[in-house]
Amino acid sequence: MTGRSPRLLLLHPGALYGAGVVGGKSVKATLVELFSFLRVHDVAVELLDLQVELGDPQPELVDEFLRRGLERILSFDFDVLGISCWTSYEYLASLEFAERVRAARPHALIVVGGYHPTAVPQDFAYAGSPFDVVVTGEGELALLELLSEPTVRGGDGATRVAAGTPLPMERVSCELEGYPYLERGAFEVGVYLSRGCPYRCTFCMDPSAGRTRWRHHSVERALEIVARARSYEPQRVAIHDACFGYLASWRREFLQALVDRGFDRPLLCEMRGDRLSAADVELCARLDFWLQFGVETMSPRMVEIMRKAKTGERYVQDVDETLREVNRQGVLAKVFLLLNHPGETPETAEETVSYFERFVAEHERLSVIVNTSRFHYYVGTDTALRREHYERTYGAVFSHLEWHKERGPQFDISREQRASRELPDVMPYVDRILALQPQLVRKMPARLQLLFLQQLGAVN
Repeated sequence: MTGRSPRLLLLHPGALYGAGVVGGKSVKATLVELFSFLRVHDVAVELLDLQVELGDPQPELVDEFLRRGLERILSFDFDVLGISCWTSYEYLASLEFAERVRAARPHALIVVGGYHPTAVPQDFAYAGSPFDVVVTGEGELALLELLSEPTVRGGDGATRVAAGTPLPMERVSCELEGYPYLERGAFEVGVYLSRGCPYRCTFCMDPSAGRTRWRHHSVERALEIVARARSYEPQRVAIHDACFGYLASWRREFLQALVDRGFDRPLLCEMRGDRLSAADVELCARLDFWLQFGVETMSPRMVEIMRKAKTGERYVQDVDETLREVNRQGVLAKVFLLLNHPGETPETAEETVSYFERFVAEHERLSVIVNTSRFHYYVGTDTALRREHYERTYGAVFSHLEWHKERGPQFDISREQRASRELPDVMPYVDRILALQPQLVRKMPARLQLLFLQQLGAVN
């Protein structure tokens, strides 16, 4: 291609066999940042989110989804197709559309990036692959460099793997203007205020993506980003940081500024349950916050197996203090548990479940919701990279090591495993947590019940 700048189409391909799992948010914060960065650098870029436009298909409609999706892709005039394979659930859709675009436009440059390509680039770089380039890590600078090459042309040789360079925070672009799926009054507008995470939890793909150093916007810049999201009048603003407010002084200054400026939209934020102070919670109580805590376990032994913290007893104590303070101040919070992680036993599962049974029983009023999930096996995590250790040490059994390549109910397949020799069936413990939920809601004040339903999107 000569004589003009290359035209880029960014594609979110959806999930062929993960309907309802990945989530169909109309505004995907990662794509906003990439799309915005490229526009700032005068790249001729357009964006197509098939998950928003077509919805993730039911199994019997996959072929129709692929047909309609390809038609939509080919309706764009592009030289480069950049596919966002954000999770493993999107692997098959990324592959199917890449193969179809390669057949229809043999000289298009096809690039893929995201967590899955970063963790397992060999799933995309193999003999006969339709992908020209696999970008690992953060993609902005790598993609910009590809677009500046003298010849932008695909289908001519072996797949290259390009390591993305972390983008300095002062160069991160968060402009929402021009994003094609943003509508005023949307249910949610999500943003990032930081990148990276210093923790190395065994079930998380962040460490394998090389994003371990926490980098953040200045408080003033973060406030500008949140205010811009608020200007679109969404029902809530979501902060999607992997580790929101890791630095306590930054977190306190940011929360205080939101209060001082009278921020008047519900906020959703996922964070650790062992880092909030009473002063932080008091500030959250003055805002419409829905805090989501990735607690995972209340077993000191499992804390250390999961590498949530170095000292399991201290972690459990800190989480307990946080939950009691959140509940005392009436801040809406949701706790996420992860049962059946490799190494889980009846004793460790009992520690977690019985803790929350006691918590519910001893409080007359509650603002804390508890939810649980069974462990999922994800490529790139410590449990995948050190699978033999978990098999040898605990007797864990992983049934589907490449479930992302299977054409079936991937959400269920990915969690078909045994945690340990001692725990063949975790469902009795899961059922006990689920049985707590009606009690939790009944003990909520009416105001929090309404906020909870609003946050779920059940009512306007």
